[in-house]
Amino acid sequence: MGVSLDYLMSEDDSLEVVDIDMLNRMKEIQRLSEDDKTTVVKIIDAFIRDTKTKKAYA
Repeated sequence: MGVSLDYLMSEDDSLEVVDIDMLNRMKEIQRLSEDDKTTVVKIIDAFIRDTKTKKAYA
């Protein structure tokens, strides 16, 4: 479709990907099987949720 992940995920049009290592990881994740991608997304979502929870109760 020609749409980048940062475009889809951003609420701010000025988002710029600065972490090249993270961008390269995202490219590699896109090459995984659907099952593996689902697993990776679940793990990332869990870390994000846990971080937000820690900040909320800090």
